[in-house]
Amino acid sequence: MKTLIMVGCMALTLAGCAQDRPLTSYDDVGLCTLKGQAMGYGNTEIMPKIQAEFARRGSLSISQADCDLYIQTGQQDAKVRMKTTDNIIQQSNQTQTINAIQGF
Repeated sequence: MKTLIMVGCMALTLAGCAQDRPLTSYDDVGLCTLKGQAMGYGNTEIMPKIQAEFARRGSLSISQADCDLYIQTGQQDAKVRMKTTDNIIQQSNQTQTINAIQGF
């Protein structure tokens, strides 16, 4: 049970997608990466805020191709983290089931 709570907290942290930090504090690379992570996690709530920050900045200090690469990297990072979290939850559930069957 303790493991499941810890995993649940980790999943919530990942889904938050760095919401605690103001978007203005990100450099251009960080903002592009954050956009990719938000897309990867499916965090539609933050996307309008990210788009507004891009619009506020105007031109970036990096090329659009570089930004696209960071977006792609952010998406991949989010997908890997979600898969890892899913695997941990699945393993925890299997362990709990085995322990319940064995009478622990």
